[in-house]
Amino acid sequence: MIRHTALALSLCVFGHAQAQGLSTTATEPDAIRFLEQATFGPRLAHGVSPLPIDSVEGVMSVGVSQAITEQLAAPRTVFDGTTSTVDLGSQFFYNAVMGRDQLRQRVTFALSQILVVSESAIRDNSTTPELEPKVALADYLNLLSANAFGNYRTLLDAVTRNPAMGTYLNMANNLAFDWAGRPLPLNENFSREMLQLFTLGLDKLNEDGTPVLDANGVPIPAYSEAQVQAFARVLSGWTYASTAGCPTKGHNNTISYAQPLIACDLNHDSSAQTLLRGAVTTAGASATVHLQEALDNVFADLNLPPFISKQLIQHLVTSNPSPEYVRRVAAVFKDNGSGVRGDLGAVVRAILEDPEARGDKAPAQLEATYGRLRPPVLFITSLIRGLNGTLDTTASKNPGGRLNTYSRTLGQDVPRPPSVFSYYSPHTPAPGGNGLLGPEFGILDSATATARANFVYDLIYNNLSSAGIVIDFTSLPVNPDGLVAWLGRYWIHGEMSSELSTALLQAMNDPRAGGNTRKQQLAIYLTSLSPEFQIQR
Repeated sequence: MIRHTALALSLCVFGHAQAQGLSTTATEPDAIRFLEQATFGPRLAHGVSPLPIDSVEGVMSVGVSQAITEQLAAPRTVFDGTTSTVDLGSQFFYNAVMGRDQLRQRVTFALSQILVVSESAIRDNSTTPELEPKVALADYLNLLSANAFGNYRTLLDAVTRNPAMGTYLNMANNLAFDWAGRPLPLNENFSREMLQLFTLGLDKLNEDGTPVLDANGVPIPAYSEAQVQAFARVLSGWTYASTAGCPTKGHNNTISYAQPLIACDLNHDSSAQTLLRGAVTTAGASATVHLQEALDNVFADLNLPPFISKQLIQHLVTSNPSPEYVRRVAAVFKDNGSGVRGDLGAVVRAILEDPEARGDKAPAQLEATYGRLRPPVLFITSLIRGLNGTLDTTASKNPGGRLNTYSRTLGQDVPRPPSVFSYYSPHTPAPGGNGLLGPEFGILDSATATARANFVYDLIYNNLSSAGIVIDFTSLPVNPDGLVAWLGRYWIHGEMSSELSTALLQAMNDPRAGGNTRKQQLAIYLTSLSPEFQIQR
């Protein structure tokens, strides 16, 4: 059965039908679709009053536009990097299941997979009481969270100066000179990844995210190797903060994650450098001035709006947005309507209010290309939230840590992506997809497909309450027909196929299925492993 599940997942195609205009209310299917895109999984209110802003009923009552407004204003959840708290991955899963600032957390998670720093690449200093990896990544994730709805230019500046990024991509202690003033070869890690992954991508892009081609139909590079080297020189001379200030020429400050990096002009190459579009930095300027010139240069590039907009759409809504969808969102990135470039709050709103995201179903013309495989984190959290699950706050139980252990076996260990490309590349093709992208398929294989099934089995058949993970079967219908209708309504927002419905009913009505609870468990198990649930539409 597992082989068949993996095969079905790898060959399935995405979504269905028709978008509708926004209003002050939302239909139930549209509310569920919105919550799949904007939260860590749809959740029913179950009689809670006032209606939670992350519940199906809450979105239905106010409409998608107002639901976004309320989420933008929700109090921010923060990570605690002190030694006495649980692991950051544990904190992440607890907040994802229980937190109310769901949209901010979803966007933060998306940004963390674009502007990548991995906790596994930060060394712990055994001579200090704190855990440096935890301190560094808590600060970094909080930085992303604080700027999730802010300006991308501000975020770029904060990321560039962040000490965790300084360690991960060698932005810190990148010396232009040795102690005698002799030039040193500069580390290009940060400048290269800043261009390739954080801002431009490899190829020049049209406003709709499609590549610009030369006369021979070949994509045109977005930047040159010489420009990578120029950015490395412009961004040289930064080090970790210290009470003593800057070190002497050719020397570094000790690693510290307490404050942003500081500029040290003695170790900075102040010569003029040619950046993108022929822009030249100011000769003899300070490291601080040059950093601003470099980031302004990149931020103004034509590639930035479509490059970042498409990736955010992929993380929130669909792996293969139409060029028109990308163009519409990129236009908002360029100008939020008030002349502001890079307004992430406006960009997120544009993504979620777009006709390709809204309505009871996806547009009919996109039926063969729409949707995305739920990544491990969202597969786990969607199931728990969909079963009215709760996580115990008792530290000894550590339910978030248990969930991150499951997520690790599924291929997504938070916050420890294995490379600068995060857990998977946004350019990963969907298996058998004839050119379609399927980024999350990059970590789906026979082992992780089996791990998905094992997680579901543990969640619904083994009592995980001792680990602080509690799900609720009491609100589910007992009658097989009613339960299939409920699963189709809330888990597949009215789009369950007749084939899946028939298979579920046959399984539950089999004499070997057992009592009512066992039938409920069987139906949930089969539905959660079906392509119709695993693909977010």
